Amino acid sequence: MSAEIARAPARRLDDEALDGAENMARDEALLALREAPSLRFYRWARPTLSLGWFQNAPALPLDAVRARGGAIVRRMTGGKAILHEHELTYSLCAPERGALGGGPGKAMRAIHDALATELSQQAGAPVAVRGAPRLSSDRAGSAWCFEDSSPLDLTLGDRKLLGSAARRREGWILFHGSLVLERPRENPGIAALGREPDRDALAEALGAALGYAFVPGAWSEAERQATSRVRAKYADPAFTLRR
Repeated sequence: MSAEIARAPARRLDDEALDGAENMARDEALLALREAPSLRFYRWARPTLSLGWFQNAPALPLDAVRARGGAIVRRMTGGKAILHEHELTYSLCAPERGALGGGPGKAMRAIHDALATELSQQAGAPVAVRGAPRLSSDRAGSAWCFEDSSPLDLTLGDRKLLGSAARRREGWILFHGSLVLERPRENPGIAALGREPDRDALAEALGAALGYAFVPGAWSEAERQATSRVRAKYADPAFTLRR
């Protein structure tokens, strides 16, 4: 039996650029309903600063982001702030078994190893899991995700290129990850891929590593309804800016 035949069927979702509340509500709907293992690629309709679930908002230049037409939203995953502008975001929602079993750290390593191999080809330079060393893009005490690396983050040229965070529910796990394409003005010292990535190749690399065959799919009506129910939460400043 070939590796391709052995892979479990799974869904790939390629969304248009959406606002922050809609993007976060869609990811919550994936984990809430758990209808099918899903890989989602998406962009943001305007520059959007996403706060980690537990992050204190006043530690960041929110007014400066708004002044240049940006928005603020809070993610359902942890970690520090990300400026989503010239980047590609992925979310992966699947059962915690196989390559995604054994806890979030082990699952993230499997995802990042697969992405590192493929992104090295696309970048024409080594992309690797950070490991022990600190990076030249790290800044002590920074509230920005890309200025505070962890051993499992992906690096390019001693700078952080991609980070992910997870949320678990009833035997399933959702990962969010951000791949920088061009450096945002808020984080000029981080890495950037410097080109639009090949999404098909990224999906193939992840599928081969995780045992899934990702094929183009669509949102179900139940998922759209679930998105609508929670979207107002992510659009509410009281939720976004809570301490």
